[in-house]
Amino acid sequence: MLVRRSAGLHPAGLEAPILVLGGYGYRNVGDEAMLAGLLEQIGRDRVTVISRAPDETAALHGVRAIPLRESALALRSHRSLVIGGGGLFGREMGPMGRLLPAYGLFASSLGVRVAMLGVGVDREMRPVAASLVRRLARRAVAFTVRDHASAELLAEWGIPAEVVPDLSASLQPAPAPAGTELLRLAGIDPDRPVIGLALTAVRAQETDALESAIADCIAALPDAQFCFIPMSQHPFVDVHNDLLLGRRLQLASPRLAIVEGFPRPEAVMATFAALTGAVCMRFHSLVFADRAGIPIVPVPYAPKCDAWVVEHGLEAVPVDGAALVTAIQSALGTRRRRRRKVA
Repeated sequence: MLVRRSAGLHPAGLEAPILVLGGYGYRNVGDEAMLAGLLEQIGRDRVTVISRAPDETAALHGVRAIPLRESALALRSHRSLVIGGGGLFGREMGPMGRLLPAYGLFASSLGVRVAMLGVGVDREMRPVAASLVRRLARRAVAFTVRDHASAELLAEWGIPAEVVPDLSASLQPAPAPAGTELLRLAGIDPDRPVIGLALTAVRAQETDALESAIADCIAALPDAQFCFIPMSQHPFVDVHNDLLLGRRLQLASPRLAIVEGFPRPEAVMATFAALTGAVCMRFHSLVFADRAGIPIVPVPYAPKCDAWVVEHGLEAVPVDGAALVTAIQSALGTRRRRRRKVA
């Protein structure tokens, strides 16, 4: 839902100054890619981002950022609020899934124009969160979702929502050398087959099986290189810090490489383009791999990932060593056939 710009009017009927709220500043590559894409759409002039790490957000995105503790006071000096991007209300988000729509309702009660852009809404939300999202959706000046499953659920609630590409689609990948350089720094030879692993331990009940299955894959495929790409490095919630999982996997399989540091999302996109294929649990690993055109081995961990896999005509692979080996072998074969056709 876009409206024509006039003086002080932005896309989605927003009036500046604009406050932006989402899962920003938590060292999640997908969230930062969505924020970058959102800022490409609404601009950075007279925009303020609420962030857990405002200095890092300001440096990464070139935008004014404030800490969470200033979010209530900031409503007094902003005309619009954007709740932007991703599965912000899902069960795996914890209290944030309830606090975000509650904050939006509070903003609306103060006369602030509220837009919800590029979000996902799943059926497994906690009842309190679902109630708050429904109430806020009816007050929003714009509501766009990134998948048809979300739009269908909202339609059942009597709320129209436009389906749009994920906000990260507005962000362009870094040049190809940036991706191959990250692989080289991890100890990978980009000229040889390399499988990316974008995994998470959010589903704690499956973690032991996942670690065993990945160890089996690495042992069974000695000619392939494996590189762990931590899509989330949450600063204080261990299950959302994928790097910790990567370290455990590397202890069990020392030839596993890991992309270190916290690269810009554009560089991570370029890294996916340099892979032969990818085993994807995280939502934006699916998005990045699809955008790069590489074979995907989907192992969805949340309803938002399930919806993406179904909409893209893929079949989820179980957390099982033999099943993953077969799927990775297929990915390697697909990549080889593509390269022969190009040659």
